[in-house]
Amino acid sequence: MIVQIGDPLILNLQILTDIYDDESPETIVDALSGFYQAAKLYHAALQESFLADDLPAVSAAAHSLSGICGLTGVIRFATLTHQLELAAKAKQKSSVAQLMSEISVHWPVLEDQVNMVLRTYLQSDA
Repeated sequence: MIVQIGDPLILNLQILTDIYDDESPETIVDALSGFYQAAKLYHAALQESFLADDLPAVSAAAHSLSGICGLTGVIRFATLTHQLELAAKAKQKSSVAQLMSEISVHWPVLEDQVNMVLRTYLQSDA
């Protein structure tokens, strides 16, 4: 049985373990580490695209980020990035700006939670 650490609306470990069909600490650490490395790159691409006012690139980066968030149980961020993808596709600049603002608030919270889970599982594995 997986023990939820932190807010399940930010990072739901049950979704992650259901998708991987494995509750082992190694799988959780590997999946979250891989997610975090990829998410940082997509998040940076999202910011660069937004600053360049490149809505197709914003949409593409948001789509990729939403996908990996969904597969890892990162619920709130998956929702925000999916909404951002749709707003960018529809060229709704004010909605894109609002969602980028929300994402900038939620990103450090997500980072903290991912790091907390990783530290917890790495310590339990030691």
